[in-house]
Amino acid sequence: MAIEDEKFQGVVSHVGLERDEAEFLNFNLTLGILVKTEKLTYNEGERLIKKFQKELLGKNIELGAVAVPCPVCGKTFNTEVGMKQHLRKQHEGEEEKPKKRTRRSPAKKTQKRNGSKKAQKK
Repeated sequence: MAIEDEKFQGVVSHVGLERDEAEFLNFNLTLGILVKTEKLTYNEGERLIKKFQKELLGKNIELGAVAVPCPVCGKTFNTEVGMKQHLRKQHEGEEEKPKKRTRRSPAKKTQKRNGSKKAQKK
């Protein structure tokens, strides 16, 4: 599977400017991304580096921000750490938004009511 088909998560570690080599008065924006991975051995890391170099260096890629929503109020954050910090500070002791409850069918309610009326008549 090619890297273009895979999705990786990471944290932007630095943002900077670099002078354009072709045009002295123009600059390019640079981003450094720390890719989140499971624990890697040195050899696994080396294999990933070679794969990234082969499939990503010099290629056009598309970046998108990740939004992590608060389960209580819905406010979004750039990182899960930021959302958890918000939860601790803003919603300590509060519960998550209740999920939609499924209602019982009217037939079941009627049966219960009829059953209780019969019990009262006896």
